[in-house]
Amino acid sequence: MAKVGEGTEIMIKPAIHPATPRRLKTEFKRARWNFQALAKARGVNVYYVHRLIRYGEEPTNPNIRRMLFLPRQPRSDIAKKSEPLPPHVKWWRYTLDKENRNRIVERLYKHAKRLNDQ
Repeated sequence: MAKVGEGTEIMIKPAIHPATPRRLKTEFKRARWNFQALAKARGVNVYYVHRLIRYGEEPTNPNIRRMLFLPRQPRSDIAKKSEPLPPHVKWWRYTLDKENRNRIVERLYKHAKRLNDQ
């Protein structure tokens, strides 16, 4: 903490983890980069605020998560790792009905069987 004049304190901005919610970053800036002031304003323990902002560790308690602008339930690992579908898979899943998909699979199966029999 650096002192400037009488009664004025400036906090040095700490490193913020990329997983920190945008709204929490804004509140942290309003609290002048002070973990204790932010924790008091949000009504949670300073431990949770510090761990989330500095290290990206999310609390498991749903009430505390809501106070820190996180969703009640954490996202599953599958949802975090999923990438957008390639165009051919989107076409297969979302534009073809079940009959057409089955017809295509049947034709491919018959073609592969003919090739194997030769």
